[in-house]
Amino acid sequence: MRASAGRILSLLGLALLLLAANEAIHAALSLEGALISECGPEVQMAHVQYNAIMLQVSGAAVLGIIMNYQSDYVKKVAAKFNSGDLKRLFLGMVVAGGSVYNRCGKYCIRFYGKDYTMHQVFAGLSYELYRSSPSTIQITGRGSYMTQLYCKDAVIDIKELSPDTNARKGGTPTIEYILEGNRSIRQESMRVIMSVAGWVAPSLKRTAYGYSVSTRIGLGSSSPLPLNEEYKILAESLLLKFNSYSDSRYPETGYLMSYDPDTCSGFLSMGGFVDGSLVKKGRYAGMEKNSVLRASLAIGGKHFETPASAEKVMEAAVCNSNFDLSALLGRIMLG
Repeated sequence: MRASAGRILSLLGLALLLLAANEAIHAALSLEGALISECGPEVQMAHVQYNAIMLQVSGAAVLGIIMNYQSDYVKKVAAKFNSGDLKRLFLGMVVAGGSVYNRCGKYCIRFYGKDYTMHQVFAGLSYELYRSSPSTIQITGRGSYMTQLYCKDAVIDIKELSPDTNARKGGTPTIEYILEGNRSIRQESMRVIMSVAGWVAPSLKRTAYGYSVSTRIGLGSSSPLPLNEEYKILAESLLLKFNSYSDSRYPETGYLMSYDPDTCSGFLSMGGFVDGSLVKKGRYAGMEKNSVLRASLAIGGKHFETPASAEKVMEAAVCNSNFDLSALLGRIMLG
């Protein structure tokens, strides 16, 4: 008697889930001491309690493991690019939000962050490239996740493409391999990197006619200066104009930011952030980055009598894709 396709998929899914759960428990048991220091730029895990992590594992911390391999975004890029180009996307994600661990015969790449969509993308790319099963663990009390890929081939690839991936160890990661790619994969790499470490932050400014919304996008917060320069080169190769800035609290680091409307709209026109990527903090935390960017650009340059009226339009535009901007503007916009 032949098993149905649905039955086979169910059994395969169950097997993958059990395997991922086993890996998650193994990962949690290894998160003491030196491993806890292997953090990316967004997550400081040195203060995460061991028991809290184990509680997450016992409470089914393996999240959406089957969905990870079925990421719509990964399906699209896998159909469009070859494995060499997919490794460029993978490299971009690891450099922007991950770390590499290679010691005592263990090979692991960890990806950190609060955006579960990007963990799905990372896991999907991992499986597409290496046919290895990553596992995702939720970090207690931080609203963040960590996806771990135990795969020797993946670690070797990243170490060859960017030998000093872990900036916290004193080295500087590089995206030179991405810069060597054609325009199409550079563009897609920019989208992925921005989705991992980039941000959109509309701001209000006072004008002679009232208040207006200014669109601002950026990349990073404390990237090593050489890497920050490579990010800028990548952006410029796509005709995106970013300026470099630094924070005196973090010497030898920097970040990119742009108020340029053409750059903001140009980035959106190439697809913007990966669909489902969310704003991490601030007034629009939890909302889709592309929705915030699109709404900010839509009302940019228009004038409002009060900050509250501008914010009302912004929130309505972000929350409702079918929002009638002209109707509301007609009621509250000056002029």
